[in-house]
Amino acid sequence: MKSNFSIKVFIVYLMLLLISAFFSIYYGSVNISFMQFFSSSSELEDIPSKILELRINSLLQAALVGAILALSGCVLQRVLRNPLADPFILGISSGGTCFLSLSILINYPPLFSIISSQTFIPIKSFHAFIGCIVSFLILFSFRRKIKTVNDEYVYPVIGIIINSFFSAILMMVITIAKPEQLAEIHNLMIGTLQPITFNQIFFFYAMSIFPIIFILRNAKYFDFMIFGDDFSKSLGINSLKIRCISIVMICILVSLVVSTAGSIGFIGLIIPHMIRKIHRFSPFFECILCMQLGAIILINADTLSRSLFSPAQLPLGIFTAILGAPILAFILIRKQV
Repeated sequence: MKSNFSIKVFIVYLMLLLISAFFSIYYGSVNISFMQFFSSSSELEDIPSKILELRINSLLQAALVGAILALSGCVLQRVLRNPLADPFILGISSGGTCFLSLSILINYPPLFSIISSQTFIPIKSFHAFIGCIVSFLILFSFRRKIKTVNDEYVYPVIGIIINSFFSAILMMVITIAKPEQLAEIHNLMIGTLQPITFNQIFFFYAMSIFPIIFILRNAKYFDFMIFGDDFSKSLGINSLKIRCISIVMICILVSLVVSTAGSIGFIGLIIPHMIRKIHRFSPFFECILCMQLGAIILINADTLSRSLFSPAQLPLGIFTAILGAPILAFILIRKQV
C-alpha cells in the first residue's frame, strides 16, 4: 500500500531545489558574490549583470527541462507498463531532434526566420513535435507486429532501432549542412541548454502548463492501468483514451525540451526509479516529486558543466549519460524493474 503524501518530503525537495538554484546563480566559471548586491550604486555597476541574467535564464530553463524529462519518464513507465520507458531510450527525443535538424537544414524563408527568432517555440517545437509523434507511431507499429506479451525488453529494443535510424539521418544532415547550421544541429544532438531570452523562457513555461496539468489530473488512473485495460474498463476507466492523450501530452513536452536543450538522455529513466526506491506515494505525488528531483539534478548538472572545466562549458548530455548509463546497467543486471 502506498502511504499518504507527506508535506515534509515536499518541503525537503523544495529546499534542495532552492539551494541548487542559489549555487547555480552565484557559482561557475566566474563567481558572483552575493554581498555585491548590498554595496553602493557605484560598486553595483561592477557586477557582471549580463552573466547574472544569463545564469537566471539558464536556471529557469534547466529547472523546467529537468522537470519535464523526469515527468515524461514517470508517465511513460506507467502508461506503457514498462520500467525501462524513457523519451531518450524509446527514440522519441531522437525523432524530435532529427525533424528539427531537418528544418534547420532546409532553412526558413525570411518571414519564418523572424517568427522563429522572436517567439522561439512555435516553429521549432512544431517540427520537433511532428518528429516525436512519428517516433511513437513507429514504436507502436513495431510493437503490434511482435508476437510476445513481454514488454520488458521489447520497447527498449525497438527504441534502439528508432535511435539508430534517426541517428543515421542526423549524420547525413551534418554532412550536407552549411557551416552556420552545424553549430545549432550539433548542440541539439549532444544535448545542451540553448541561450534564450526571458520572454522565450516565459513562453516555454506557458506552453508547458496545459500538458502538465492534464497529466497530473489523470495521474490517479495510472495505478489501475498497470493491471491492464480489462481491469481498468471494469472500473469504468477508459485506459486507451487516457493512454493516447497522455502520450500526445508527453510528445508536446518533449518537443519543447528538444527545442530548448536538444536530446538529453536518462533523466526520465533514473528519476522515477529513484523516487520509487525512496518513497511509496500515489502516482500524483510521485509525478510531483519526480519533477522536483529532475529539476534539482539538471540544475546541478548545469552548474557543474560550466564549473569543472571553466571557461569551457560541457554539454549536459555528458553528465546525464555518465549518471544514467551505469544505473540502466544496474537495473538490467539486478532485474529490479
